[in-house]
Amino acid sequence: MLFTTSWDDGHPLDLRLAELLNRHGFRGTFYIPGRNREGRPVLPVSSLRQLDTLGEVGSHTLSHCYLTTVNGAAAQQEIHNGRATLENALGHSVSGFCYPGGRFRPDHCAMVETAGFKYARTTTNFMLDTGVDCFRLPTTLQFYPHSRVVYLEDWIKYRRWRQRMSMAARAFARADLLSLLKTSLLRAKEAEGTFHIWGHSWELDTFGGWAVLNEFLTFAADHVEVRERVTNAQALASAMKKPGCGF
Repeated sequence: MLFTTSWDDGHPLDLRLAELLNRHGFRGTFYIPGRNREGRPVLPVSSLRQLDTLGEVGSHTLSHCYLTTVNGAAAQQEIHNGRATLENALGHSVSGFCYPGGRFRPDHCAMVETAGFKYARTTTNFMLDTGVDCFRLPTTLQFYPHSRVVYLEDWIKYRRWRQRMSMAARAFARADLLSLLKTSLLRAKEAEGTFHIWGHSWELDTFGGWAVLNEFLTFAADHVEVRERVTNAQALASAMKKPGCGF
């Protein structure tokens, strides 16, 4: 099994989140925009460099732009300039990208690849593997207490229904977020799959998420071998080494 987490939007609370992950022996992946057009704060350069020492850092466009809301030229500029801004701040290249809002079209995948990224993460959920396309990496669960209605809508929206049904059924029947995370992790371990949670640090205060995450990471540390604790880039690299992985 592989265990990975990723966190979007580059909020200043990402640093607190990275430190919490590190205390439990994990390193997260953080997708950072140059700024946030929705008005939320983004990590200053000094904090961004500190975050870079604690986990993997990837790009989230220049301004947290939903690529499907702009024309091709603007989307390409957001992708390219977002990477350049981030790399200038860090002083090294970055390999990962995440589509803001999980919204993209096939041409955006091509733009991300042309920009020099090695992979891109989506918000497709209920998966226990890394998929078959480096620029459409799926996830298992969002770290947020969604309603059953939202889980059902997500299951319908992202297709591949039969492949995702087993994990979706767990979400439909879940008693609470913590129990869903624990049972899903155990299922991933049984299947020798990839368990990938993603979320936003700025949301954690809204539902008592810090305590839930701390308890879940305590549980995960008891069930995930050190060698199985990876960043998104490492999860992809490990999958690509397997015969017949599809990449």
